[in-house]
Amino acid sequence: MLNKIKQFIDKSFRQINRSKSLKHFDRTVYWTKKIRPDADEPILIAAYAHDVSRAFNEEFTIEKSKNRDLTDPRVSRKHQDESARIVVDFLRKGNYDKSLTKRIENMVRHHEEGGDEESDLIKDADSLSFLEVNAPRHIKTLAKTLGKGKMRRKIDYMYNRISSTKAKSFAKSYYERAIKLLNSI
Repeated sequence: MLNKIKQFIDKSFRQINRSKSLKHFDRTVYWTKKIRPDADEPILIAAYAHDVSRAFNEEFTIEKSKNRDLTDPRVSRKHQDESARIVVDFLRKGNYDKSLTKRIENMVRHHEEGGDEESDLIKDADSLSFLEVNAPRHIKTLAKTLGKGKMRRKIDYMYNRISSTKAKSFAKSYYERAIKLLNSI
């Protein structure tokens, strides 16, 4: 099922010409495995699918966030709920195991704030991937439009929400690199 969800998400992002976003999904899976080497398929599906709503709703993209707080919990809640709905619909249509679908739904529905071991894992891997992949790209393309202060708050938020010591140690150099890049603009 992991390969099927990857194909679905990859196709969805290519249709809207946002294939650069796919590296974030791949790296979220990579970081999930680095933090938890024994991660099973449902965890890896949640890691890959956590931001799927960004392919269907531009409201959830940083690029469309000029007039709002990039860390607004109301937007995060809507994004998580929409992503979970899309993933669950896909898994149900594929007759995926119901109990595994519930686990995936929970992880995707809570990937921004965490709250349990698996959701925290996805949140931490998402933050790592954001700092590694998205932050440099957003800084180069959006810092002037959105403002350095707004970008700094988003970068700080993504770093500070990491709850695992292991993930935080992986993230430190990416966070420092992002801050250095932002300050150079």
